[in-house]
Amino acid sequence: MSSRRVTLLGGSGFVGSQLTYRLATKFDEVVVLTRRAQRVRTLRTMSNVHAQEVDVHDAEALTAALAGSDTVINLIGILNEGGSQSRGSFSSAHSELTGKVLNACAAGEVRHYLHMSALNADADKGSSEYLRTKGEAEQRVRAHTGNTTWTIFQPSIIFGEHDAFFNRFAGLLRALPVFPLAVPDARMAPVFIGDVCDVMIAAIDDPQAAGSTIQLCGPQDYTLRELVQYTADTAGLSRTIIGLPDWAARLQARIMEFVPGKPFSRDNYLSLQTPSVCDSDCARQPTSLDAVVPRYLGKRDWAGRLQQNRAAARR
Repeated sequence: MSSRRVTLLGGSGFVGSQLTYRLATKFDEVVVLTRRAQRVRTLRTMSNVHAQEVDVHDAEALTAALAGSDTVINLIGILNEGGSQSRGSFSSAHSELTGKVLNACAAGEVRHYLHMSALNADADKGSSEYLRTKGEAEQRVRAHTGNTTWTIFQPSIIFGEHDAFFNRFAGLLRALPVFPLAVPDARMAPVFIGDVCDVMIAAIDDPQAAGSTIQLCGPQDYTLRELVQYTADTAGLSRTIIGLPDWAARLQARIMEFVPGKPFSRDNYLSLQTPSVCDSDCARQPTSLDAVVPRYLGKRDWAGRLQQNRAAARR
């Protein structure tokens, strides 16, 4: 590919940094929009990757930044609302920003727009504000008219080195010999970051991906309890995991909202009420947990024990 520029919003995060590395091997120029260029200094070791300081909520500045791009990828999303209602709300980060990006794409004659959403995003029926505003953003994308083609991606939990899921639980488990777990039966299908990046990059030049919504799940579904137990065993931690009843889970969410970093919130609790798994006819991504997670948490023969436990429980 020649003379093609890809611009990323949210390129300094876990998914964005991995995606940037891969894009840089295929495209001439990769631009990461950020409020602080210092955040992406490690990505700039590649000569064709450039950081551009932009307030993406400023429609005029955003339009100027996206001009000349062949492809725009929007990865911006928040799991909890911040203090600023104008910038830190779910609506602002998900729905309103998506509208600004689409307008900027139209003005700049961008050919492709890739949008990161979430499984079960639904503007009307989403179980949480996170899922509802993600659904509102999807509605904006599907209603977009013009020459820019679009593709929406709906991943389950994304894992890989430096992820915010297994690493966070490993840290919590190291600190707590007895671990109180909210919504232990919540279901999810963790998908490997490398598989996510491969699918997204392939979609750029795949005519069949235009106008489609692609679900992204790993090869197997798990309960949250199974994943936390997997984390403990793989990290070599002997821990007692106690599944909380619903009333206690709600109380935990309310209390944790006041903890620095807000590790768990009432909206997180509501999101967990909806299974983060793909439709039965969805193509699964190939990479398993055991192929990757032990590399950064420490290996234990957990997979065999899980199958034995499931068989014993006649699941």
